[in-house]
Amino acid sequence: MTIDTDEIAQAVAQRRVWLQGQLDAAAARFGLKRLGEVVNTFDLRSAGAPASDGERAVWLRVVVEDPDYQPACRWDGNVEANAITGVPKPEVLHWADWHHTDSYLTGRRLRGEVMTLAPGSTIAPGGVLLDDPHLSQSWWTDLSAALDALAAHPVTMNHELGAVRYTINGVRNHFGVTLSERIFAGLQWATAHADLHWGNLRGPKLCILDWESWRPTPAGYDAATLYCNSLLHEPTAQRIRAMPVLHTRTGHIALLFAICRYLWTIGEGSDLDHTEKHLRCEGANLVSQLAH
Repeated sequence: MTIDTDEIAQAVAQRRVWLQGQLDAAAARFGLKRLGEVVNTFDLRSAGAPASDGERAVWLRVVVEDPDYQPACRWDGNVEANAITGVPKPEVLHWADWHHTDSYLTGRRLRGEVMTLAPGSTIAPGGVLLDDPHLSQSWWTDLSAALDALAAHPVTMNHELGAVRYTINGVRNHFGVTLSERIFAGLQWATAHADLHWGNLRGPKLCILDWESWRPTPAGYDAATLYCNSLLHEPTAQRIRAMPVLHTRTGHIALLFAICRYLWTIGEGSDLDHTEKHLRCEGANLVSQLAH
């Protein structure tokens, strides 16, 4: 089948224009003035920009509902994250839902969110760390404290997305080994951001972005996903790999869970493609330990 690149480019351009129109409509709805350049997510599911309410700068975001992302991305995730304490993150100040009525994506639900503006800048917008992030010791200390506070947030075991079955299936597919469900008995579960990569972290002052996916996971999953996204900068990867939470039995399973998750994305053309060798090596070692 021949791929029409011009047709794809036109569809992408149309989606960008449409999202910007929705962002401007949301600004009018909330009485805001958009100030800066629009930032789109890679999948063009949401768009955001700095804005002003006349007294302070805020971040305005619009997201369009897409069944393909649910339940991994919870519609109320950002708003519900307001209840989490001890973690530096944006707070959702106002939000509203509506349904689009024009011909393009007609009937699709949208949400506008007005959030506090995150300080600093994103460490690696693509998510994968490629070089030294030059972060202070206080940043790392703050990250450790934030992950501890998040893990201590009360767990509601109805959003774990079948992590055990996902890991079993991933290990069977990627490593040719069928793990017994008995291996997963007694797992420690903790609340996690669940999408902790370098595109969701700010510096030089720590701030953690994008709370659509937070949920219960095997303890250590956030450290595990950050480790997987750090493999192209070995000193940072080793710093994260040394975290005590990844040296427990549950931490090993959390890391294997993360490795399986990212191995499914290999070949999509992102920087994660260059981590495949590292992911497979680490995963094979973990499978060997857990299977015996």
